Formats: sequence, structure tokens, C-alpha cells
Amino acid sequence: NGGAAATAAAAGEAAQGQSELDRFMATSIRLPLVVPADGAKVLIVKFNDYQCPACGQSYQAYKPIFEKYAKSNPGEVKLVLKDYPLSNKCNANMTTELHSGACEAAVAVRLAKLQGKAEALEEWLYTHQAEMNPDTVRKAAREVGGVNDFDEKFASTLESVKSDIAYGKQLAVRSTPTFFINGVKVEGAMAPQFFDLAIQYELKHPRQ
Repeated sequence: NGGAAATAAAAGEAAQGQSELDRFMATSIRLPLVVPADGAKVLIVKFNDYQCPACGQSYQAYKPIFEKYAKSNPGEVKLVLKDYPLSNKCNANMTTELHSGACEAAVAVRLAKLQGKAEALEEWLYTHQAEMNPDTVRKAAREVGGVNDFDEKFASTLESVKSDIAYGKQLAVRSTPTFFINGVKVEGAMAPQFFDLAIQYELKHPRQ
């Protein structure tokens, strides 16, 4: 039966993927993070650039996974976002300007959070990356994020973005997205099924 054989092969691949993922999580160096877990068993820190395509893709792909654990394991999986714009306008570690709207976007989301509209603005930014520049971000901050004091608050808010960047440099972040799953560094986005397996592994092997 071809169908049964294909299913068995797929199951075998999944098991192999899981054992490799388990081995990776078990043997990787874990960096101590100065980020409060607030009682969560799994702390995931994402260094992010709102204009980075892989950051947007992982945001959409991982969202259902976080929603699943919020229901099945409330309070046990925590995501913390850190800004790491790939732009030399605010990131001194960058020699070139890769993403012209990324510094403004990081500020805009922080200001939108004060209005309770950070998620709406994040959705807009991730789905309008091609047209992002300082002006379109300012406009979206106002229209989508309810931010009416962007220019007044820009410089002071950018300082807190720069503190995320400095922390990223300490952790040798070079690209976005970079994830730390209970201190295990993952550069780039994992396939969603492996990201899910990594969380499962951490829930089964709680850290002291």
C-alpha cells in the first residue's frame, strides 16, 4: 500500500527530525540572558528587524504556535522581542544601510504599545516591508498605531532601541531574526515544526 508506506516514511522523517532537534537542544551551549522569564518554563528572545523578510515570515509562521501554547500551557512559554534594526542610522554595528525604515519602525512599535496598538502596527509593518521608509513608517505609526507624538518622542525612544542593539552585540547577534530559546542561540528562522519541537523539548526538560 503506497499510501501507508508514504505515511510511514513521513513518520520516520518526523521522528528523525525530532531526535536531531532534541540532540541539538541537549548539547548546545546555553547563554545566560538578563531577561526576566516571569515564571515561564520556556523563554524565547527574538532579535528582530521589522523590515527583514525572514522576521516577518517567522512572525506569521510562529504566531499559531505561540497561541497554541498560550491555551495548552498558559504562562509557560514567553516571547520577548528585542530590536536589532539592520540600519547604520541607529545600529553602530552595521556598516551599510540595509533597511531604511527599520530604526523608525522599532521606535513606532514601542510608541504604539503605549496606545495598546503595537500588534496592529506590527502586522502592518510586516505586510508592507517593500514600501517601508521613514515617511511611510511615520504615517503608519499615526494612522495604524495611534501615535501622535512620534517626532517628540523619537530621540528618547531610540535610546531604548539602542540598548537592545548593544545587548544584541554582547550576545554576538549578527543577523535577524536571531532567537534564543532558553539561552540556545538559533540564527535565522527554524521551520515551524522544528520551532514547535524545540518548545516541546524545553517544556519536557525544565531548567533549574
